[in-house]
Amino acid sequence: MANTTKCAHPACNCTVSDGGPFGKYCSEHCREAGDQTELMCDCKHPGCR
Repeated sequence: MANTTKCAHPACNCTVSDGGPFGKYCSEHCREAGDQTELMCDCKHPGCR
């Protein structure tokens, strides 16, 4: 079983598996948003809607 951590984007609640396609982020949206402040995550995953 792979280790998981919280997505590195502060507003996101998703978890990320080690070695995922977006690095420490759960999606392309979160990787592009990086350290930007958002009130709600817009990665479109069920846990963040």
